Amino acid sequence: MGVEANGELRMLHTSDVHIGYVSSTEGDHHDVCQCPIHGLVGAVREHGVDVLMVAGDLFDHARLTEDTIRATLELLASSGVPVVIIPGNHDVHDEASLWERCRAQVATSGVLLLDEHDGTMIELFEGSLRIWGKAMAEHEPGYRPLADVPSRPDDGWFVVAAHGHLNLTPEDVHRSSPITHDEIAQTGADYVALGHWHVTTDASHEGVTAWYPGTPMGKPGNSTAALVTFASGGSDVRVDHVRVGAPSGGCL
Repeated sequence: MGVEANGELRMLHTSDVHIGYVSSTEGDHHDVCQCPIHGLVGAVREHGVDVLMVAGDLFDHARLTEDTIRATLELLASSGVPVVIIPGNHDVHDEASLWERCRAQVATSGVLLLDEHDGTMIELFEGSLRIWGKAMAEHEPGYRPLADVPSRPDDGWFVVAAHGHLNLTPEDVHRSSPITHDEIAQTGADYVALGHWHVTTDASHEGVTAWYPGTPMGKPGNSTAALVTFASGGSDVRVDHVRVGAPSGGCL
């Protein structure tokens, strides 16, 4: 796989995978079920995806063993495409985080972690795609996922990743990790990859395309991810919602 000759690029955007929330010691499953990861890898291959974006809460909690974390990251990397991850409120990146504890597993797996609290910019496909995101140290009202987004690069596609709550009413003002429509518009991004809400939701505003993608752990009818297609030159962005199905025989 790779960026097509016509310049088209496809990104699979997921969030809130919550590995560790569903565990099974029965049937054809690991002790900590990895079915959602197998589903995501399958969707990457089925749709000819170039990059996989996980917009927070890949893991449900920090009590997971290093073996489980390594297995999850290695399975994601087996997709054969760059895997970009930003921490969420369930797997925050503080001094006691699983990300800090498992730096070696992250490094050896090859996944790309947006782990700087002031923001990390990564460049893929020789500058055709840049992704920026700010790691969450604490899920609280003072943390603003879309604060201090850098200026849009002069060329290529620009994606911003953020994990937080979209404020829709005045009552939302006290919610943790707030995101506003104005902040989405001010990014100037081609696409804002959101996480935290488990329901597929269009958060686009003033010409900036933004979505919560749903979750592979979702309720029936919501086991989805967003398939984002960037046309040549960044002039057009199309979002389709694709099914993420668990393996029929379980994750073993």
